[in-house]
Amino acid sequence: MVRRESGRSESFWLWTGDAEYDGRLVAAGEDRLIARVRFADRGSPSTGAPGMPVPFDLSERQRWLTRRIGFGQSPAIHDGALLQFRVTALQPSSDPFFVYVLAGSFTPVADEHLEPLSRLSSNEAFRYLQSCSPAAPLSGRLRSG
Repeated sequence: MVRRESGRSESFWLWTGDAEYDGRLVAAGEDRLIARVRFADRGSPSTGAPGMPVPFDLSERQRWLTRRIGFGQSPAIHDGALLQFRVTALQPSSDPFFVYVLAGSFTPVADEHLEPLSRLSSNEAFRYLQSCSPAAPLSGRLRSG
C-alpha cells in the first residue's frame, strides 16, 4: 500500500447498492485502498434505498459489504475513472467526521463499458457488477436490455 505522498486529502465516493458513502482516501496502491467514509447526505435516508434493510451492527455491515461489489471513484485513482470496488475490511473510525475506515480492492471499469453502463439504471448497473466474476470484472458482454 502506498501512502499519499502529497499529504493532500483526496475525496472518495462509494455506492454499494444499499447505501452511498463519501469520504477521504488514507492510502492507495495499484489496486487497493484505505479510506475513511461516512454515509453520503444526498437527501435520502442514511439507511440507503427505500425497502432495503441496512445492517448497522459492525460485524453484520462488514459481512454485508464484503459480499458485494460496488461503484467507487476518486480523483486520485486513475484520474477519477469509475471503479469496480470490493470492500475487504471495515472498522469504526476514530475520526469524528467519519463512521468507518474501510479497505478494499478495485479495478477500473474499462472505457468501452462506460457508455453501455450509462444507459442502465443504477440498479441494473449494480446488478450487472454483482453478477461479474471477481476474477475477471467486466470482462463479459454488457447487455442494456
